[in-house]
Amino acid sequence: MAQILDYSSVWHEVVEEVDHLPVYFSSPGRNAGCTQGHCHRTDDLTIPAHWHEYVEFLWLREGRMTAVVQADTYELAPGDLLTINSGELHMTKISSRTAYCPYVLIQVSFQRLREYLPNLERLRFTTCLRKAEIDETPGLSQALCAMQQLFEENADGYQLLFTARFFEFLHSMYRHHAALALPEAENATVRDLNRVMEVVGWTQAHYQQPLSLDDAAAHIGISKEYFCRIFKKYTGQTYLDYLCMIRTTHFYDALQTSDESIPALMERSGLTNYKTFLRTFRALYGTTPQKARLHAQ
Repeated sequence: MAQILDYSSVWHEVVEEVDHLPVYFSSPGRNAGCTQGHCHRTDDLTIPAHWHEYVEFLWLREGRMTAVVQADTYELAPGDLLTINSGELHMTKISSRTAYCPYVLIQVSFQRLREYLPNLERLRFTTCLRKAEIDETPGLSQALCAMQQLFEENADGYQLLFTARFFEFLHSMYRHHAALALPEAENATVRDLNRVMEVVGWTQAHYQQPLSLDDAAAHIGISKEYFCRIFKKYTGQTYLDYLCMIRTTHFYDALQTSDESIPALMERSGLTNYKTFLRTFRALYGTTPQKARLHAQ
């Protein structure tokens, strides 16, 4: 496994455990601010490439989703389970043909998991389980369904039963869909992944500055052509598309709280090409900046 890089200013999500549960959990039937059944940043059709220390489980209930995890692409269908292990570079995209794509999301902090799985640094859960595999795994489907039902019903004291079902889910995943990764020797694959993760962190920290393909390639000391190949391989996006997406997500966040004009917010977010920005904004949020601002008011 590639070395995990750490940046203090990089976009890392934080696990906010809810309802005194040992995990962050969201589901289609009960999610604050949820619209049209989406869960967890429901207005985002695409989440740009990033990584985090916690382990994430995404159980798709309806619709279609594409995920790129460590350069491998997965097309998710209803009932499939996607697992993002700690430190894995990944991005997700909801199909443009799917306006309604609810999913159950479970995020477990690395520290909490390590309390029960001391070999967690080397433990890798299977990235993608199809619905048929879940149904055939002892206790897995039952635990997932029970957690969703208990969370959505939100009955007094449900946390006790939920926690029991969560540990049943974790036990089933550990027994049937996990393995210890062997230490990898330094090779071209590991070096390239580290290079891409370095650029992802560097871009997220400096997105407001003028950045180019040449800058990104020079930052890690490789040719522009080689950089373009490895970045697309590990993120599923070109670097310029990724850069515009990062800037647009920051613009969108500012749009929700600021009264500044749209051109001023674009400039503050490093966005200079309005046509490219508008195309990216529509792809991410399904509307225009003007309509998004009106909706937020």
